[in-house]
Amino acid sequence: MDHNFQDLLKRYNEGNVSEEEREQVERWYLAVGEKPKSIHQDILQDHYTQGREEIKQLYKVRKLTPVWKQIAAAAAVLTLIVGVYLMRTTTQDAQQQLVSLDSILPGEETAVLRTDNGQEVDLKAMLVGARLNKGGMEIIKLATGGIQIRQLENGGESVEPSVIKTPKGGEFEVTLPDGSLVKLNADSELKLLAGYNKNERNVDLLGEAFFDVQKSSKPFVVGTAKQKVTVLGTQFNIKAYPIESETTTKLLRGSVKVSNKETGKEIMMKPGDQVVNKGNELLLTSRETQQVDWVNKEFVFNEKPAEELMNDIGRWYNLEVEFEREDLKEKRFTGSIPRYSTFTKVIAVLEATDVLSFKIEGRKIIIK
Repeated sequence: MDHNFQDLLKRYNEGNVSEEEREQVERWYLAVGEKPKSIHQDILQDHYTQGREEIKQLYKVRKLTPVWKQIAAAAAVLTLIVGVYLMRTTTQDAQQQLVSLDSILPGEETAVLRTDNGQEVDLKAMLVGARLNKGGMEIIKLATGGIQIRQLENGGESVEPSVIKTPKGGEFEVTLPDGSLVKLNADSELKLLAGYNKNERNVDLLGEAFFDVQKSSKPFVVGTAKQKVTVLGTQFNIKAYPIESETTTKLLRGSVKVSNKETGKEIMMKPGDQVVNKGNELLLTSRETQQVDWVNKEFVFNEKPAEELMNDIGRWYNLEVEFEREDLKEKRFTGSIPRYSTFTKVIAVLEATDVLSFKIEGRKIIIK
């Protein structure tokens, strides 16, 4: 058994294991407190110490700016860090952590559509090819998992406003009647306003969405609580969550006009621009935007405050986020994590910085 385990651990560290074997090793880590003879704790401790030192050296060389692609390549080391971290708890705590971590999964494609008269449609449950007529629109489920909305011939001004909402732990793709594509991030709402595509293409956004707008003479207008974005055809992302003080607009292609609803101030954006709307301020903060991280299935953060980073992670993994101290919210991180990583790997990457530590209680993550 000892020989088999050493072989399995070696293959695990090399990334040469099946999914079942990976889960078995990670469960062994959590069981160490109860069955020390079933696993070589000294081996784990050696790997833990070595892994921590390697990661610390990376930070030292990079002046505390992590190079996450290199760290991600050592995924086994990072998972070991989680295992050893959990070994510090009591056996009961470890068992509770095992249940908690196993139940925390990345998000999935899911949303509901709600019409103005209160009717709801579970868009995830629709079968591919299924068609529904709601509020002057035809809704078609696509093989990609998203939906296409077509405006019925007699729609016009009579089209009812409709809201597409993703929950925490969800995302969804919608093709609008004019062919424009909208990708909704977790815990977001897109409201399709009455008369869409008649004179203008008007939508309201609560949360975050990526827009790939079809060119047309009819302006495409996105309204949020603080601003309005007007375009003709382009690719851009808007992040406007109510719990966050800033609304951020990133432009990848084309041009857009962003206006502050309070002051009327306007900024014409060019590709690569990022505009932040905070209070009465409208600021051009970057001309280097090349991508939208969540659309590319990543969490990418460049000097991002811990509060914003953990809110992003909490929305995707459907977790409540709580900080034990206010000063922890301002700790900043630079790097990237694959969006569909297991939650254990996400925590491992963040734990490896020695800046934050975490405690899981059900679906609450406590940062300390």
